[in-house]
Amino acid sequence: MVSIDVTSKRYRGQMAANYETKRKKQLRWDLENRIVEAMLEFQKGTLLDVPVGTGRFLEFCSKNFKITGVDSSQEMLDQANEKIAHCVLEIGDATALRFKNKSFDHTICIRFLDLIDEPAMQKVVKELCRVTKKTIITTVRFGDEYVPKSNTATHDKKKFVALAKRCGWKVAEEVNIFKQGWTVVRLAPIV
Repeated sequence: MVSIDVTSKRYRGQMAANYETKRKKQLRWDLENRIVEAMLEFQKGTLLDVPVGTGRFLEFCSKNFKITGVDSSQEMLDQANEKIAHCVLEIGDATALRFKNKSFDHTICIRFLDLIDEPAMQKVVKELCRVTKKTIITTVRFGDEYVPKSNTATHDKKKFVALAKRCGWKVAEEVNIFKQGWTVVRLAPIV
């Protein structure tokens, strides 16, 4: 299983420099973009993107949101900063966000939970739930039947749903991507 430390350190140097160019060729990249955009289409307000990476959602989200992007890699943030000037980008730790409770209307966390082990995933989800008011959109890889590659993790869907519920959230929508278990999940507060 991959650790959050290994994953966070991986996105430096050449990996950061080539990150977006390499991934734009993937069908999954395009599908994720379309799904996230559809889930946020009629929303407005404040948005946290963690990890923001190279800022793939910044241009789309800048139309309706005041954006804060957090990443552990300065090199990724440097690329994101070139995309759009009017947002806050900062170094941070997704397991210990510096923001007050319910600081953001919406949060997106794409291509991260499927790259970290279970304990780290639980910490990140708790933090996302803590700092968000209305919507959390994330990708998770569910399923024990999938053999993770050295840089991926799978999570138990029942445990994920139970964790969200303990944090006061529910799965409002999910869209599967391919048959390998990747799922875009939209969480909403339990009312």
